[in-house]
Amino acid sequence: MELLGQNEVDHRQRKVVILSQDRFYKVLTPEQKTRALKGLYNFDHPDAFDNDLMYRTLTSIVEGQIVDVPMYDFITHSRLPETTTVYPADVVLFEGILAFYNQEIRDMFQLKLFVDTDSDVRLSRRVLRDMKRGRDLEQILAQYTHLCETRV
Repeated sequence: MELLGQNEVDHRQRKVVILSQDRFYKVLTPEQKTRALKGLYNFDHPDAFDNDLMYRTLTSIVEGQIVDVPMYDFITHSRLPETTTVYPADVVLFEGILAFYNQEIRDMFQLKLFVDTDSDVRLSRRVLRDMKRGRDLEQILAQYTHLCETRV
């Protein structure tokens, strides 16, 4: 949301909200968290997301309600107790690698854009994103090698 300066503007003036699918990762079991910390949990699978919460949240935003959106810690692989308040907006930009997977969510939007890039670009973007999130390069590459590379 910071990308459009939303934090610097009074909520009544907001016209666009950006919401990332990454905010909706499921709460992991202890076993899943252990695998995640080793880079062995597949966060790029549809089952990694709390689709019900994602749908309810997006529905509320589209209906013009003020919503508290979950936050996720990518170092500990945990949903945080803090949330981000999202105010009604004229435009909702919902982004994520599997944003079009869920039919109900896909049908909510009037315009959809899919960006297809080659595997080298995807890897470089993943490394930059995950390093900014505090993850270490070795873990990022291990996760990519074990869980992502085989799909390309």
